[in-house]
Amino acid sequence: MVKLTAQVAKLPARLDRLLFSPAGRTAAEAVTGLAAAVAPVSCVVCETPDRSLCSGCAAGIRRATLHPYPAEEGAAALPAAEPEPGYLPPQDRSREDTGFVPLPVLAAGTYAGGLARTLLAFKNRGHTDLAVFLAPVLAGALHAAVRSACPEPGAPDVVLVPVPGTPRSRRKRGYQPLMLLMRLIERRRLLPAGSRLASLVRHAPGPPGISAARFRGLDFSRGRVAGPQKGLGRSGRRRNVHGSMTAGPAGSLEGCTCVVVDDVLTTGATLAETVRALRSAGAVVRGAVVIAVTPAPARNTSPSSAAVPGSAAAGNGNGITGRE
Repeated sequence: MVKLTAQVAKLPARLDRLLFSPAGRTAAEAVTGLAAAVAPVSCVVCETPDRSLCSGCAAGIRRATLHPYPAEEGAAALPAAEPEPGYLPPQDRSREDTGFVPLPVLAAGTYAGGLARTLLAFKNRGHTDLAVFLAPVLAGALHAAVRSACPEPGAPDVVLVPVPGTPRSRRKRGYQPLMLLMRLIERRRLLPAGSRLASLVRHAPGPPGISAARFRGLDFSRGRVAGPQKGLGRSGRRRNVHGSMTAGPAGSLEGCTCVVVDDVLTTGATLAETVRALRSAGAVVRGAVVIAVTPAPARNTSPSSAAVPGSAAAGNGNGITGRE
C-alpha cells in the first residue's frame, strides 16, 4: 500500500515530463492539428483561427514582458520587506512614521490586454498548451528577482516558493497552473543560477509531526483552506486568507532565503499570507515574483485598516473580478 501511494504521488510529475518532452510535444502538435480540423481553435487574444495564441499576439506579449518592473506600489496588503541588519522597529507602525518599505515584487507585465487573456485561458479554460509560451515570460522575472535577492556570489541558493493552489481550484481545473509553469521552467533548465524550486508552503493544517524540510519539492493540497479570492476587496482578501497557510514549525526553515512566486498580484493578500507562513517557520523572504500585476487604477488604494503585522493599510474595493 505504501509503495502504491508513493507511485500515485509521482504520477503528476511523470505526466508533466511526458507532456513537455520532445516526443510529447510532437504528439501534442499532431493532436492539435487533428483537433483543429475536428474542433477548430482560435487565438485566445484576437480569435485568429488554428492556434491558441497566434504569432502576432505572442510577439506583442513578449515585447511587453521583456523588462520586469517593480510592482509593489498600490498593493496595500503586502508585508514589509526584510529589515536591514541592525534595524530597530519603532513602536508606531504607521506607514508615514516608520518609513514602511513593502516587500519587493517584480512583475513580468501588466494584467491587461493580451497577457490577461492569455493567463485567464491558461488558468481557467484548460489551455495548458499556453504553458510553453508563459514559462519563459515568468522565467525572465525570476532571473531578475534572484539577482536582486542574492547579489553576492557564493551565497546560499535562493529557494523559489510557489504560492500553493487550493484544493478547490485544483478540483475545478484538474491541474495547478502555477506549479505546471514552475515545473516546466525547472525541466527546461530555465531556473536562475543559484536558485531551486521547492513547495515549502501548504494550506493549514498539514499532517501532524512532519517538518517542512520533508515537504520540499512537493505540492500540497490537504487541510483547511481559504475560499476563492475572486470578487473580494482588499480587506476581504486579507481576512479570507489570513492564517490559512503553514510552512512548518517555528525554526524549521532557519537559514533558508526565499523568493515567493505567484501568477497575478492584485492586493498582495495572498503573497502576504505565504510570506507570513515562511517567516513563521524561520525563513527569510527577500521578495516576490508575479507574471502580471493588475493596473493600479483598478485597485482601491485608500487606507482603511491594517493588513497584516508589518504591512501597509488595506481597504475595500477591487475592480478585477476575473481572478481566483
